[in-house]
Amino acid sequence: MLSSGGLVFGIINIVGNFGTVFVDNGYWVSAIAARPSSTHKGYLLGGLVWFAVPFSLATSLGLGALALDLPITASEASHGLVPAATAIALMGKAGSVLLLTMLFMAVTSAGSSELIAVSSLCTYDIYRTYINPNATGKKILRVSRVVVLGFGCFMGMLAVILNKVGVSLGWMYLAMGVFIRSAVLPIAFMLLWRKANAIGAILGTIIGCILGVTTWLSVTKIEYGRVNLDTTGRNAPMLAGNLVSILTGGAIHAVCSLLWPQNYEWDTTKQITMVEKEKTELPQEEFNEEKLKNAKSWIIKWGVGFTGVIVILWPALTLPAGDFNLDYFTFWAVIAITWGTIGSAVIIALPVMESWETIQSICPGMFTNDRLMEKVEEMNVRLHSILLAIPEGDNVYLLEKEKMKKKDASEHQA
Repeated sequence: MLSSGGLVFGIINIVGNFGTVFVDNGYWVSAIAARPSSTHKGYLLGGLVWFAVPFSLATSLGLGALALDLPITASEASHGLVPAATAIALMGKAGSVLLLTMLFMAVTSAGSSELIAVSSLCTYDIYRTYINPNATGKKILRVSRVVVLGFGCFMGMLAVILNKVGVSLGWMYLAMGVFIRSAVLPIAFMLLWRKANAIGAILGTIIGCILGVTTWLSVTKIEYGRVNLDTTGRNAPMLAGNLVSILTGGAIHAVCSLLWPQNYEWDTTKQITMVEKEKTELPQEEFNEEKLKNAKSWIIKWGVGFTGVIVILWPALTLPAGDFNLDYFTFWAVIAITWGTIGSAVIIALPVMESWETIQSICPGMFTNDRLMEKVEEMNVRLHSILLAIPEGDNVYLLEKEKMKKKDASEHQA
């Protein structure tokens, strides 16, 4: 734990993950789609479950490569091949299949999330807001599909280009923060601070990014005398670029907001309309302001608490151990295995438990339609009873049916 390189990487990683979450529209789309009463707890639980992935893999496959003294080059390590090499060394072809399955599921999940995120930005925030405010659901769906296809092709071509020019996964992971972290604090301020200024957020994001990139390249040139993929990917330039990007972006926005406060009251967020103007199925209590404030207090308390434990308290408690002895490392490995096992159980079991009623209704319909026919028969009996009770009901029904046909025909011609 007494590693200066590890400490620097940890700072870059923590600061960088703020950027990958705050600036990724995929997280916002998921938060908007979820129930207000469960979003905050779901995201905190998701974060704890996600942490099991790097923690468990680093302890097992990462350290396993060192223990087995596998002949992995620096280039192969930076391209993310350490887990694959360890899995194959320990389990043969079965290990490669298991790792490939896990990687495939992670990539498809992340890829689909980004496709939907970009699609929602282009369709709702650009097309519906500035190009066609009265767009129907069908038009928005059409635009969304075009964006998904276009962005999917763009992502594929960009990945091929980056691979051809020699950009590794590790370099991209670290450098990404220099470009996007300047938007982290402005986004946080806009959500939590009523004085937050819109122009200040834009200026802070753009200027912070420019200053971050400038610092990153300048430190690289000063430290190593040349600027290339190897030198720009080292710890000192990355740390400087990331910190300047996130701090200057927030500082510029804070100064602008203090000088020219916008005093936003979030009233316009309550005026957002749905495309098809349908009423939400959520009960009104889900939008109770007091309930939302309690949720905010809850997530601040537990979010800050868990952050303090994982980022500060946990590393601090490991410092006295110095170099881990066998007993201490065994204890560390047990925590990693336990965390990973519980996280796996939670992420698999909870969705099934929460959707059990829906699953029970769908499964019988996959093999038989008896229940459906019973419902249809029951509805027919009720409608027949109503028509018998109201003699002119049959004529009214036929007239209304004819009107609907004429209306559909006129809309189709238009």
